[in-house]
Amino acid sequence: MAYQGSIFLPDADATDRFGEALAQSLKPGDTILLAGQIGAGKTCLARAAISALHVRMGQPAPEVPSPTFTLVQSYELPGIQVWHADLYRLTEASEVTELGLEEAFGTDIVLVEWPDRLQEVPDGALALNFEVQDDGRQVALRSTSGRWQERISAIESADA
Repeated sequence: MAYQGSIFLPDADATDRFGEALAQSLKPGDTILLAGQIGAGKTCLARAAISALHVRMGQPAPEVPSPTFTLVQSYELPGIQVWHADLYRLTEASEVTELGLEEAFGTDIVLVEWPDRLQEVPDGALALNFEVQDDGRQVALRSTSGRWQERISAIESADA
């Protein structure tokens, strides 16, 4: 059963809060795909989620740089590794293999900006497509897996 939803984020603080809330539901093997134009809020959400994951695991929140130039940043947490990839600068989908991302899919928590550069989308990934609007960001959420329905519903009810 697939999942499809939408959330409106009026500002950067709302994006941070959504990223923090999303982090509370993330488990090993989860992949979050972050799509949208430059400046839409993809990195903002990833930073908030990564910081919140650290806090959830009893670790200090790290400095979370954008991986635009390094392509991938990884964070070691107790029992799990978190990957944050920005594929914007890749010119060929085959370059993803060199980054080691494919080994992380299915076992680690992976956040991928510019997922259109991937050759294959991991099964069950949650895709967030950011659309810039005058008064904020509309984010479409989609997954081939129904497991996200319950998790996103919990986030929405906690935010209400």
